[in-house]
Amino acid sequence: MENLKKYSDIFADLAQSSYTQRPKNFAEPKKWDPDQLEAQHYGASIPFDFSKRPGGDNLGDSGKVYLQRDNSGLLTNESAGYNSYFVTDKPTVKDSKETYFVTRGSDGMSLENVNDWVLNNANFTVFDSYIPQAKLATKAMHDKLKEIPEGAKFNVTGHSLGTMVSIQSVANLPAGDIEKIGRVVLFQGPDARESINKMSKQARENIEKLEAQGKIDYYVSPFDIVSMLNRNKKGVDEIGNVHYLMPISGTNTLQTDALHGSSHDFGQYQFNKDGSIKEANVKDNPEIFEAGIRVSRLIDETMAQIVKKAPQIAGSATLTAVLTSMVAVSGRVDIAKIVAASGGKLTKEQAMELYDTFMKKYNGIIKDTEISMKRNSEISNLKSSISTSTGGQKVKLRAELAGAVAEEAKSYGREYNELVKNCQQETEDEIDQIVREVYEGAHGSAIYLSYYEVEELIQSFEKDRLWDNSQAADNLKEAKKYKEKLDKFSSALKDVSKNIQTYDGAAGKSLFNEKPKTVLEPWNLHF
Repeated sequence: MENLKKYSDIFADLAQSSYTQRPKNFAEPKKWDPDQLEAQHYGASIPFDFSKRPGGDNLGDSGKVYLQRDNSGLLTNESAGYNSYFVTDKPTVKDSKETYFVTRGSDGMSLENVNDWVLNNANFTVFDSYIPQAKLATKAMHDKLKEIPEGAKFNVTGHSLGTMVSIQSVANLPAGDIEKIGRVVLFQGPDARESINKMSKQARENIEKLEAQGKIDYYVSPFDIVSMLNRNKKGVDEIGNVHYLMPISGTNTLQTDALHGSSHDFGQYQFNKDGSIKEANVKDNPEIFEAGIRVSRLIDETMAQIVKKAPQIAGSATLTAVLTSMVAVSGRVDIAKIVAASGGKLTKEQAMELYDTFMKKYNGIIKDTEISMKRNSEISNLKSSISTSTGGQKVKLRAELAGAVAEEAKSYGREYNELVKNCQQETEDEIDQIVREVYEGAHGSAIYLSYYEVEELIQSFEKDRLWDNSQAADNLKEAKKYKEKLDKFSSALKDVSKNIQTYDGAAGKSLFNEKPKTVLEPWNLHF
């Protein structure tokens, strides 16, 4: 378990504090007895001051919040493993302008916490279900929304399982409650679009309305299995604004004993000078996004392999067993428990093979990305060293730089090609969704319009008019050509790095400084 290095983002602070055994955790006051509270003058609320922590000074008054008493008893359900907390910016709810509904994620994987892992995590993962904890949270949210004063904002946050509970709960609120939602900020949880689509028309409309207002944000780690679940899937438009975290180190979801914690933990978060969470961007960190795409696809491929290899045992028990093992964050995986969870339908050898194959590929993706990240740092350091070196040392450094740039060019070509394909697929998914919504809306008006009027209304929104298949194919061809150009450029640079001392200075310098022209940018595609 590794905690945030600094408290400087109120949503991250609150999400972390929802867990037990964390600094300033909300579960510490076991008994809500005002006579035993240190700050009795606050009545039933307990003050938490995140601005006093190292690095948290920039939060100022916004870092001072108050944990409110659960008078209704709706915020906790031990049998369901459910825990949420209601936090405000003032000691009393009636005086508050900003309120926060914070939901705890999964506790460590164990028999005692089977309600978290099987009834909620696995049900969501396998069936895209409206999970039990979310149903409880919907009632609790509605109750708290009735308490807040006119004009106050109701913000929602959570981590891991807490994100699934949060987004489903918000989706199922009455339409009138949605107007009071301020922001929904979720950390390291899977995309929930398919589960929302299965709920109801009102649920879909609630989420779409908040998305249109820019109120939903997901922070995900490219190395985290939980974050990458349901992402980059064909035909599915991810919910909200998705921000890829810039991790401190390359660890997988199970490495809880690593220096900065696992890729699923808060210890991997970095912060900018202004206190905001540090994110990767496509232009400077394409390797981060490629890693996320590869991990999310690996999860889907693994599940497909289970069905293909053993269709007779590919029922919910088997899928639950394997996914539970892969999404576990307890730091180890007990193969015997996986076999037991499958009801004996999955043999020890099958479980070992599935798990070992997945982990080998998974760790390989992380290693590839780490090498690319280190290479970027190496290139920067070599450039600085060359500017202050002379003679033979300068030639040697230039040779090293040429070799490093050659490897980076080859990696960038692969990353670029992957990002173009993924970006284009996401755009097509969005257009498909628009076409479906227009079609459903138009035919919903059929009682007021004739068939021909409806058809005329939707004609301009047909996919063929909005999406140019020919241009899309050209984009992919150009991306492939660009990758091939970079491969050739990389090969040429490798020759330069090997022979730079005998290479003609002017010619070598010319080739070294030449950069392949970008054909198109994956973040600026046209269709």
